[in-house]
Amino acid sequence: MPSARPGEELASFVLFGPTMPNSTRKILLADADENFRKSLGTFISGLGHEVFEASTGQEAIDRAMAIHPDLIMMDVRLPGTTGDEVTARLKKNLATRNIPVIINTGWTTACNVEERINRALNAGADEILYKPFQLPIVRDLLRTYLSA
Repeated sequence: MPSARPGEELASFVLFGPTMPNSTRKILLADADENFRKSLGTFISGLGHEVFEASTGQEAIDRAMAIHPDLIMMDVRLPGTTGDEVTARLKKNLATRNIPVIINTGWTTACNVEERINRALNAGADEILYKPFQLPIVRDLLRTYLSA
């Protein structure tokens, strides 16, 4: 079995951190970009969590109802709907209303970005995460929202 190169263990610890407390949690990633979902999913799986994916708003709702994830990370723009509309529907449902929702957005200069962010927060989103983001920020958000 090959051994790790010098510094690899430290690099892994810095990126992933120590194993997160509590057993495996279910994380739903909803984003139209498959590469983004796979990359982020690989990172989150490396933290010891089970990752589920959705590529549309309706699929996100269906998966949330079926698996009852511990946290949802969702893009603000999804085919057929928007992240704030999906969030509003999930927060109105007794079975999904307490699931934390983190909205991801790459919109930072669009003329309506402030309006879209306010809509997401008013719909019940717990956090807004601006793309591109650093993976340690995701790790810290997961710790915050999954620690309860």
